[in-house]
Amino acid sequence: MAEVTESASFRIDLVNLCLWRRSAADGDERLDLPPKAFDVLRYLVENTGRLVTHEELLTAVWRDVHVQSDVLKTHILAIRNALGDKSSSPRFIETQRGRGYRFIGEMTGIASSAPPPEASDELGAFAGRAEPSRELLALLERAASGEPQVVFITGEPGIGKTALVQHFLTQALSRHDLAVAQGHCIEGFAGVEPYYPVLEALGDLCRGRGRATVVRTILELAPSWATQMPAEISHGQRATLRQQIVPDPQSRMVREACSLFDALATDQSLVLVLEDLHWADFATIDFLSALCRRRSSAKLLLIATYRPEDLTTARHPLKQMTSDLTLRKYCSEIELAPLSTAAIGEVLTGGAESTPASLAFTRLVEARTGGNPLFMRVTLDYLFERGQITPTADGWRTLIPLDQLASEVPPTLARAIEARIERMSDEERRVLETASVAAPRFDPPTAARAAQMDELSFEAICENLTSSMLRLGKLLTLPNNQVVRTYSFNHALYRQVLYDRIGQVRRASLHRAIGERLEEIYPPDQRGDLAVRLAQHFAAAGAWARALDYLRSALRVAIDRFSRADALAILDHASDLAARLPGSARIPAEIEFLERRAAIQALGNDPKARETYVQLADKAGRHGDVNAQCRALVGLAHVSSWHDMSLGLRVLDEVLTLCDKQSDPIQQDIIRMTAYVWRLWGYGWNREDAGKCEEAFARLKASGDRLTIARAQIHFGRPCMVSARYRECHDLVIGGYRVLHETPQSLSEAELVHAAWVRHASVPWCLFFLGEFAAGLSDLNASITAFESGGDASAANFLQVFRGALLYHAMDFEGVLRDCGPAASLPAEHYQARAIGDLPLKYRVALIYCGLAEAALGNNAAALGHLRTAEDEMERQSVHMDWYWRLALEWGMVNVLIAVGDHPTALLRAERLCDLAAQTDERTWQALAWEARARAALSSGEAEEAGGHVERALAACQEVQVPLAEWRVHATCASAFTALGDDHRAGTHARLGAAVRKRLAESLPDGHPVRLTFERRSGSLCEA
Repeated sequence: MAEVTESASFRIDLVNLCLWRRSAADGDERLDLPPKAFDVLRYLVENTGRLVTHEELLTAVWRDVHVQSDVLKTHILAIRNALGDKSSSPRFIETQRGRGYRFIGEMTGIASSAPPPEASDELGAFAGRAEPSRELLALLERAASGEPQVVFITGEPGIGKTALVQHFLTQALSRHDLAVAQGHCIEGFAGVEPYYPVLEALGDLCRGRGRATVVRTILELAPSWATQMPAEISHGQRATLRQQIVPDPQSRMVREACSLFDALATDQSLVLVLEDLHWADFATIDFLSALCRRRSSAKLLLIATYRPEDLTTARHPLKQMTSDLTLRKYCSEIELAPLSTAAIGEVLTGGAESTPASLAFTRLVEARTGGNPLFMRVTLDYLFERGQITPTADGWRTLIPLDQLASEVPPTLARAIEARIERMSDEERRVLETASVAAPRFDPPTAARAAQMDELSFEAICENLTSSMLRLGKLLTLPNNQVVRTYSFNHALYRQVLYDRIGQVRRASLHRAIGERLEEIYPPDQRGDLAVRLAQHFAAAGAWARALDYLRSALRVAIDRFSRADALAILDHASDLAARLPGSARIPAEIEFLERRAAIQALGNDPKARETYVQLADKAGRHGDVNAQCRALVGLAHVSSWHDMSLGLRVLDEVLTLCDKQSDPIQQDIIRMTAYVWRLWGYGWNREDAGKCEEAFARLKASGDRLTIARAQIHFGRPCMVSARYRECHDLVIGGYRVLHETPQSLSEAELVHAAWVRHASVPWCLFFLGEFAAGLSDLNASITAFESGGDASAANFLQVFRGALLYHAMDFEGVLRDCGPAASLPAEHYQARAIGDLPLKYRVALIYCGLAEAALGNNAAALGHLRTAEDEMERQSVHMDWYWRLALEWGMVNVLIAVGDHPTALLRAERLCDLAAQTDERTWQALAWEARARAALSSGEAEEAGGHVERALAACQEVQVPLAEWRVHATCASAFTALGDDHRAGTHARLGAAVRKRLAESLPDGHPVRLTFERRSGSLCEA
């Protein structure tokens, strides 16, 4: 903030709830104070020149909340800092030690602000309450036209009833020439003075403008009232009136008051505000009932506020009166709901649209406070006083990670909630305390037994409390078909205070009782969605092993739903519980959950997976668990290959050496096969490794163990996928995954995660390479949707790029650019920074297939740009599977070079492509390599050479299903034999190619635009 000079002036803004500092040099500057500090300043300014005691200030600013006077020091200091004031030589706030404060400065703008009131809602000055504000202003307009209006504003404590009224009055006073009378009901523990709020409102009018007229009207029309207003009516006048009025004035007071307010609202509009009617005496309610039913042309707007939950009985007169008035349309009602998520975000930013609040911070505040404005302000003040958040010009900003923010209920709120709880009956407290253990959602069959009550009694109390502490939830059908009502707390703060009241021993007993009751209600096969809840109950009861079993079940549910974030959160909880197990069980459990975490991180391409695998390998090695150590090293090799191929290869060599120490031959073969699979998959095809992998797989199949075979099938499917054994890969993966998915209790999450990913990536791949486009696309779309629904955007985005690569073979080039374009458009530095989910592999695949699609669309310059960028990345740093994707890169370069007429370079590239393909067993790419080399020869006029190349391409297609290459090979054969003058063979291959294209086109979904694209563009590509 700029230095405050003597010449600076300040304006308090009641609409935007801030200060404005004006100086000749700098102009206007907005100064934001913490909410409570602003309220303190506002009250002091409104009472300029007089001493405001500590007690008065606390009562005015912290209504309904008990706080110590020491809290004022913090807020006074914040105000002094904003004003540049010093306690030793004050210009604005004078401190009288032990007594209070006096505002001695000058402050302008107490009733208005820079922006016009009409714009305040749009500026976020009163977040979430724009509609009720407009409704009140509309009612005022009708009242000002001579049509009296009555409105009741209802809601729970702290919901903002008073704030809404004050905000409305600020707006109304700037637009209308009106009088305002305000009265407040008080909670009387020894009885309440009849008509107290009405007398207070009349006294308010007597102290305002037109005092003499008001007093004269009271004396003339309401002498019974005048006798009860010693502060406004002189002793002599009151004595005279007592002699004139009848001995029993009570019977005439209602009639006099109605006539009085009609008269006061004849010449100018009058807003009568009566707050907290739930504490009103019955005489006041009688007066309101009469006033609301009175037909007149007074310019009167009556605004009354109350809390429905504090109307203690169903037949409370206020409840009966408001119901009858509403039915007869004598009044309106505004029920204030908690602030929405968007409104909470607006509050947190102070309405600054350019800087939206962190969604995570907004959701945290919403979860803790339920959108209750008072709870929000107290919570924010509490976090501010602890130095964990701070106000800025753009709203509240957190100073520490969200998960480290203080979670306890602020003491002032806790005491207020405690006071409400203490006024309840023993049975009500028992129900609520049990509910706090069963929450966040509970039902009578689950919780009643723990509360030592029958279900009907428990439910009856819950119903009675729905107007105060609880809210009704959805109906729930239990496994026995019983339909029950669910309940939840209005605010998490209520639940927290109640939960903290329960002693540790009783709390553990309640958790165990509720957990065991849930087990009774829900059979084992229906506990999947309850697994986390059951784990929490048994963990709180100290049954650690039982809790871990349920967390394992919850983890499987999260994995099945592709919710990586949920799975990691469950693992955090599981790791905490594992640390509490006895020594003999603790280390295996820690190894288990580390392995599960690493697998989930690896699936999401999270760089943290490498650190987790290192930790896992170290822990397993120290514990002597060779199997877990080998699995950790295999995982480490895989994630290392994302960025560092050499490290990954060294780790796999270590795995092959380490697995010789295993005494179990089956485990030896599993680890050995897995290591060879990853070498083949990630680092390049090697026929010796492929042979050893095949031998290990054969021995594992011979073992006869169903689960062992299923595990082996999942792993062995990967090399089959990149060696033209598409049908075999498809059948192995589908069969293995089905077995593993049906028997998850025998598996670790690492195996399930790996199996799920292999299944969702390889099955559609194989279907596409077999020419079964419709089935492959349907399977892949379902997988992408499942990952998106589970919140795993990383996996969904990777599969989207994968889909783009496959769509190229279906000739949907626009689809390729749609799926691969976003990933290809990011700079290389983004992928080098190792962001979660964005691997160099994803970038290269996206670039290559965008290049292929642009070439097919005739955009050769764009195609070359994409392909050369991918090639530069491969030259800069080799990563896993570069060996495979380079085949597509080289093939694309040949196509583009032929199209642009660079025939010598095209021939060189085609030769390189053939050499690379020959090092693999991937027959599709071998055939495409020789096909591309033939086209390069044809483009150079070398028909004889082209004829030899197409023969090699045809040979690569023999005895295997490679339709993606086959149709192109036949088309190029037709061109080559035509150039050689062999029209018969040319015609034969043209027909064969057309037949394959037809089958591929027919395999697409009906009505899919790719069908037409395939037919339209296939010829042009062949001719190129």
